[in-house]
Amino acid sequence: MRFLHFAFCILTSAALAAGCAKARAATVPNGPPLAMPSPPPRVFAPIDEPLAATPVVAERPPAEAPQVTPPRPPRRTAATAPEPEKVEPAPVPPQPVPEPPRELRAASAPADAEADRKVRALLALASRDLANVDYRKLSAAGREQYDQAKSFGEQADEALKQRNYVFAATLADKAAKLATELLGR
Repeated sequence: MRFLHFAFCILTSAALAAGCAKARAATVPNGPPLAMPSPPPRVFAPIDEPLAATPVVAERPPAEAPQVTPPRPPRRTAATAPEPEKVEPAPVPPQPVPEPPRELRAASAPADAEADRKVRALLALASRDLANVDYRKLSAAGREQYDQAKSFGEQADEALKQRNYVFAATLADKAAKLATELLGR
């Protein structure tokens, strides 16, 4: 038995040694080095300064009118010399008065009344549906949806006050859908 054990160890060692004696994997021969491209030229764009709500007026002293010398007439040999012309200075333009800052608003379209009417109709539908829902009989998830629908309605009212009709319509639609879903339960 001992002999078998010894023979087994010798054979296993020989098999492992034969595996190490095999030829190694051939590596890729080193080729020419890769040509690295030069980096692209740096292009710097000018930085745009943000526009201010009020124009900045630089304080400059009023420009003085340039002094104009009258052209000299050719010399006359006569005894009388003409009088030089009198040049009047140019009038100084009045300094512009800075305008008070204006309130910036989105331009209101003629369809604002129509959008307002549609949003208010959706809000009325949502509030009518929510009034028909018994809050006490709702599950925890149902109560959460009810509160969410109420919140959407309040946010839509605020958006209407700010004349943001697109956002108000989105919120009113969400409130109406939630209220209709709750009513169907």
